[in-house]
Parts: sequence; structure tokens; C-alpha cells
Amino acid sequence: MIFAPFSVVTHLVQSLFNRKSSSTVKDDVQLTLITQFYPPDFAATGQFMDELAQNLTTQGMQVQVFTGQPSYAFDATAAKAPEVEKMGEVLVRRSNFLRSVSRKWAGRTISSLAFCAHAALHLLKREHRGDILLLTSEPPFLQVLGYLIKLVFGVPFATLVYDLYPDVAVELEVLSQNHWLIRFWDSVNRRVWNAADSIVVPCQTMKDRIVAKVPEVSEKIIVIHNWADPTWIKPMLKSQNSFAQEYQLTDKFTVLYSGNMGRCHDMDTIMGAAVELQNEPVEFLFVGGGPKREECKQQAAELGLQNCRFLPYQDKARLPESLTACDLSLVSVDVDMEGLVAPSKFYSALSAGRPVAIICEKHSYLRSLVSDANCGAAISNGDSKGLAGFIRYLMKDPEMTERMGKAGHRYIQEYFTPHEISQQYFRILRRAVLNHADLHQAVEQEEFCIHYQPMMEIGTRKILGVEATIRWQHPTRGLICPAEFESAAHETGLIVPLGWWLLQGACQQLQTWRQQHPKLDLQLSINLSSQQFFHPELVSRLDTALQQHDLPGNALMLEIKDQVVMEDAAATTAILLQLQTRKIQVCIDNFGEGYSTLDYLHRFPISALKVDKSLVSRIGVDPKTVSLIETIVILAKDLGMKAIAVGVESTEQLLRLKEVGLKYAQGYLFAPSQDAENTSTFLETCSQQELVHPLPAANLPVPVASASDEAKPLVLIVDDDRSMRSILRTAISQAGYRTVEAENGTAGLAKFHELKPDLVLLDALMPDMDGFACCHAIRQSIQDQAEAGGISTAVRSIPILMITALDDSESVDQAFAVGATDYVTKPINWAVLRQRLQRLLPTPQTKAMVNQ
Repeated sequence: MIFAPFSVVTHLVQSLFNRKSSSTVKDDVQLTLITQFYPPDFAATGQFMDELAQNLTTQGMQVQVFTGQPSYAFDATAAKAPEVEKMGEVLVRRSNFLRSVSRKWAGRTISSLAFCAHAALHLLKREHRGDILLLTSEPPFLQVLGYLIKLVFGVPFATLVYDLYPDVAVELEVLSQNHWLIRFWDSVNRRVWNAADSIVVPCQTMKDRIVAKVPEVSEKIIVIHNWADPTWIKPMLKSQNSFAQEYQLTDKFTVLYSGNMGRCHDMDTIMGAAVELQNEPVEFLFVGGGPKREECKQQAAELGLQNCRFLPYQDKARLPESLTACDLSLVSVDVDMEGLVAPSKFYSALSAGRPVAIICEKHSYLRSLVSDANCGAAISNGDSKGLAGFIRYLMKDPEMTERMGKAGHRYIQEYFTPHEISQQYFRILRRAVLNHADLHQAVEQEEFCIHYQPMMEIGTRKILGVEATIRWQHPTRGLICPAEFESAAHETGLIVPLGWWLLQGACQQLQTWRQQHPKLDLQLSINLSSQQFFHPELVSRLDTALQQHDLPGNALMLEIKDQVVMEDAAATTAILLQLQTRKIQVCIDNFGEGYSTLDYLHRFPISALKVDKSLVSRIGVDPKTVSLIETIVILAKDLGMKAIAVGVESTEQLLRLKEVGLKYAQGYLFAPSQDAENTSTFLETCSQQELVHPLPAANLPVPVASASDEAKPLVLIVDDDRSMRSILRTAISQAGYRTVEAENGTAGLAKFHELKPDLVLLDALMPDMDGFACCHAIRQSIQDQAEAGGISTAVRSIPILMITALDDSESVDQAFAVGATDYVTKPINWAVLRQRLQRLLPTPQTKAMVNQ
């Protein structure tokens, strides 16, 4: 590797830090987990923490837990749990301070304060602190301990926010927003979160709520979903389920609510459905506890409901049976509670292989999960009749019930297993420890190296170039990927000097390879951080690197994230124009991961889009992902950009990518990211043979037969999104049709009258005149002209195809009510769109006959 420029980095490091560190990092990270609830307490938080701790030990992390005696969900007749015990590979210590079983706020608060006090004393001992602390948000003031321990002893900490306080207390009207305690609490949270090394939340909406209050902590908040173990909680026939047999549930359609019936859960909608179905063969089974449990029992008694049964919390060992003793599981979040609490029971319900009904608001993230998994239905708060209707639907269609259940279990297997989620925790916890391992000392000791991964043309397997990334060659931990220390590099200010070092070293290596293999015409791709991209020395550094190593500008491609592009549009434009004059290319990295607008692609000179590896990994299992990738390919082609797939690991993925028209890719299938020596061997092979690997033949879509332009049907595209119009125009033209565009409903109506198209593609959501109004206006004008006798039969039957992100029944009904012929939902399934066009549009021959 090339380390000559490291002297520059060392000088910058010494200017940043006035001392050399003497600290060392042990080979094994020791985690101390602080949580008030832990088995044998049945509370969901405790169960999750147990599974997390056990899974972290399997990845080489030493885990010790400090917790309280069971006090929330437990067998009151059982003896106290041991003060110290080994549970698997996890060492557990328990507090005995003021154990309370009270469900009232005052009792729970006193018990929680006592636990926090004992935890503080416990952490005074060095051996109890470990290398990093992980603290839960229950009790809500527990995370303050992390702040104090870091302040006094310098131990990093991460906080796991399951319930967002004091916001929960405000929504439940325990205290007002202007109460002095709420204001004080908010100020404490701000200080704690700013000091935390990582903040973990279970959903994006909770992150959004925190960022709205404390925007400066946005970068350190990580969304990690909860999980379920599909090898432990898995589908089981009710006839083979001892729990179902014990409570005589085998012959009844059973609707299960399992877990906490708390103040944040909507129990009214569930009880309303029980009233709707009281004379039908359905039983509602409530298993668990919480403040609303007694209210529900009392309501059932007052209404004389014989279809409701209430059972206490079950031992964790019985969960595989209790969760599968039903035909439908319920999960609810009350109004205005979205993003304040985490409905952890959702994941276990899916793993049980039963359909799930989610009771939540229309903007809830749970709706997208249910839709992605195709495992049930989302019911709006208060819609008891809708819930009852869904239950009746499942009762009448056992096959659909079974399909939804299997789909949910499969969804958990693919994305939300304990191993998968614990790996995410492992990475952020180890990264937090590395933040305090004196990264600058690693720079001084030249512990970094550069790895390269080839970028290939799929059809010919010709190599386009290599992507250069940095690695930390840690003396005890081995090779560490950038994701593990990137946060530390940002915080210490080293991200920029490390980036300059990478640029110089990679350019020097590229010069060597281009001299050795001139026919390959290699290009170098390098990732830039936001700080580098907007750094005043960027252009001069690039000029220096290119001149020193005799490289043309088009030999270099800079990768940036779309968020960086939109961070400062004016500055971005100035920088990109300077790069364009030097023929340096710019690529958008992780494209498709979470972009919110495509408008910038038209505004800025972008050369390539790298399709995010999370999309590539799902291409074989999720039809929506295939449609999204095809959309990206069409967009890139329309704008004259390359689309490059990242993370290609299998031939099946490669074939699917080729089928949707993608021409370039990189990933383990071609070659892993490796050092310069191994990459040189790969390049030597590429230069000696035309094909590195044979690519199996793929069944590509058959293009529509060409026809003269006049005979081709005309499609009017009405959409206010310029990027979507470009995508649709390219896709429809490739299918063999003519197109014309309108940027809004008013313009679309005018072009309809002017051009009399053969089909109208109409977006539903547009400003001013939306798609519904435009569709109605078109149909009304056709009717008016028909009554006047001034319109042909062909024009009367012009189809209108609505394209919309709305897929709820009300929107669909509205579309047909205003005269739509059919509709397609976004993201667009291009195969479905082509079928709709072929079905609704006349053939060129028919078109010619009509014109005659």
C-alpha cells in the first residue's frame, strides 16, 4: 500500500490533538446493559434485552446486565430471583432496592428512582462499567446515568429509546407541555442525547420526533427495528397446540391481543369489534396486563360480552404456544402515540404465522410493514366495523388466512431475526468503543490501507474501473470496514485528512495500473463525505492529485450521497460546474435507499447512479423492488447516466438485473473488495481474456414490433413530477407508442382537446386540478360533445389510466367514480403497465382503420 502522504495526515492530527494517547483497546468489547426489566419479568422490554444480550455474546462480545427484581409482569407467588446468576453466557446482577408491584404512577416512580440510585452505586466499580454502557428508556430517567458516568469516568454510552419521554406524559395529559418539569426534562434529554455516542430508536417516526426537538443529534440516531426469533416462535397447528387445547380454542376463530394493555394502546376499537361480533362464532382472547386491562374486563362485563376472555401474562416459555393459539393477532397504537412508543408485539405476532391486524393512524410506519409483508390489514383508530369486517373476511377464507400468516413468518425470517438485528447493535456498540480508541493514534501509526472493488459491464464482463475504499488494519481486531469508524472520523475531524490520503494513494495506484494495462482504460471511483465535498480545498486537491499522477479528469469519478447534493444547492452547483470543466465525473451513491425527490437529477451534471445494495439483495424476492430498479434504469437512460448495481452476489441477481436493462454492476460475484496486490491479479486476468465469467442466457422482454409513427397510438402523460414524466415517456416509447406530456391537470385537459390521444395516463395527486378532477372534466367534456353530436365513437371510449401512490379503497372507488378505466399504483410494476397499455390501446392496424 502507499503511505507516503500520511505525513500530511499526521501533521493535521497533531494540530487537532495536543497529546498522544496511551489508551489501548482490548480484543473483546465488554458491554454493560442497564435495564430495570429482565427475565424472569415477562415485560416485553425484558424479553428483548435478554435475547439481545444472548445474541451479542455469540458475536464475541462480553455482556453483563444490571437489572431489578421482577416487578412488572411476573408470577407474584414466585420467590425473588437470584441477586447474581449466569444466564447462558450473560452475567446478571439484580438490585433489591424497594421492589414494588404497584401499577400506579407514584409507586412505579419511587421504584424506578430506587433502581436508578442502586445502578449508579453499582457503576462506581470499574469492573461493573465495562467498555461501553447500553441503557434503556425504561425507567425514562435511566439514561441520565450514562451521561454522568461518561462525564466522570469517560465511558461511552448508547441509549435505547423504546418510549419517548416526556412526550408520552404530555400526550397522556399527565402534565402540560408548558409545565416546568416537562421543560426541565426536555433540557436534560438534550444534554444526554448530545453526549450519547449512539441513540437507537425502533422506527423512523420516533427519530423524526427527536430530531424535531434536538436537530443536532440527527447523525447519531440509528433506526433498528425490534425482532422475533422465527426458529422459536413459528407456525403451529391449533390441533397440536397445548395452550389452545387447554383453553378450548381449537374449534373457535380466535382473535388474540397479547401483551401490555397500556395507556398508549387503542383498546376501544378492539372492544367495539367484539360488540359487532358478539353473536358470531368469534372469541377475543386478551393475554397480558396493563392499566387498561381492568377497564376492558369491566366493559365486557357491563355489555354482557360472552366472546371476551382475559388471561394473565404467560411465562416466556409458553409464548410459542400462546401466540399460535389464535387465527388473527391484533396490535394497536392509540391516536397521537405514533413515534412515542414501540409496539414490540408486532414482530412476534408475524413470526407466529398468523395474519395481523394493525390498529393505527393512516401515517403509521406499521402500515408500510404490513403492506410489504402482505400479512394482514391496517385499520384506522375507531373503525371497529372495519376490524369486524376483516375478521369476517378471514373466517370465510381460511386459505387467505393461511397465506397471510405464512407471508408474515417469511418476512420475519428475511429481515427481523435476532441474529440480523443484533449484528446491527454489535456494529454500533463496537463503533462507539472505537470512537474512544484514539483514532488519531492509528493514523500516526499508519494502520490504514486501501481496498479496491472492480466495476464491471454485465454483458461483456469488461472492467470499467475500481472503487477505492479505506480500511483500518487494527493491531488486535484485524481489518475494520469504514462503517465501523466513520462516525469516529467525523467526530474527531479526521474524515477530511483521511479522505485526502485516500485520494492521493488511490490515484498513485491507478497510475500504475493504467501504465500496466493501457487497453483497460481504468477509472477510479472514490467516496466523498459531505465535509470533503464542500471543503474549500476540494478542487485544488483534485487538480494536484491528477497532475502528480498524470491522470485525465475522466479517469476519476467522485461518489456522493443524494443528501449531500441537496444540502446546499447553490454551493453544489458551483462545485459540480468546476468538476464538469475538468471532466471529473460525479456519481450518486446508495441511490434508491431513501431519496425523497428526483428533481436534482435534472438540475445537476450527474454521470452515474449506484443502485443501493439493499435493493439488489431483494430483487429475487420482492416484485416492488424489481419495479423500482427498472424505474431507476429508465430514469438513468433518459438522463444519459450510467446505472450501476452494488452488492451483486449471485448469478440469479445478475440475470434479473440484466432483464430490467441494467448494464453495470459490482459485487462479490465478480470480486470482493481487496488490497492492491489481489486487485492487480484480477486486472491481469481481465487484460488476458475477454470474459472473466460466462453469463448464462437470459429471457429478455420481447420489444413491441415497430410501426410507422403515424400508426402508433398516442399516449398523453399528465403528471406534475418532471422525473416521473421522463420515466413514463421512456418506458412507453420503448413499448412502441408515441407520447405527449402535460405538467398539470389544466394543461392535460387542454392537450386532450387539442390532440385527442388514444389513452390518458393521469397522476392522481397534483396541485390545483388534481387527477380526479381532471379525469371528471375529460369525461364531462366528452359527454357534452357527444350530446351535441360533435364527437366520434372512438373519442368517446378513450381509456383513462390513473397512476397513483394511493391504494386505499376510498381512492380506488373515487377513481372509478370520476370515470377512470383502470389504475396502477406506485412504485410502478412495469410489466403490469405494459399489459394495461396492450389491453387498452388499439393496435397500429386498428388505429389506421379508425383514422380512415
